[in-house]
Amino acid sequence: MTISNIGAARDDLDAALREDGPVFVDIAAVEETDLTFIQLIESARRKAAATGRDFRLRYPAGGAVLEVLRRGGFLDADETSERAKFWLQGTAQ
Repeated sequence: MTISNIGAARDDLDAALREDGPVFVDIAAVEETDLTFIQLIESARRKAAATGRDFRLRYPAGGAVLEVLRRGGFLDADETSERAKFWLQGTAQ
């Protein structure tokens, strides 16, 4: 997921957030990404939290996603923030 193809992911997330029930996002197949994707997921996560929705990843961030999270400063040094808990799901990275 990069800026060149983020539109479809945004549309899918918007549709999921309009439906009832929890939203689970599967990022396991993401092999290439940039900050656009991370920002999209962060925005959806915050929107869901503001409306009391359950919004989770199916699997902890790894590979390209984890690398962009680290490079972009989205994870704190000890990885204990709520953001880190969301992305890493309590796994040691």
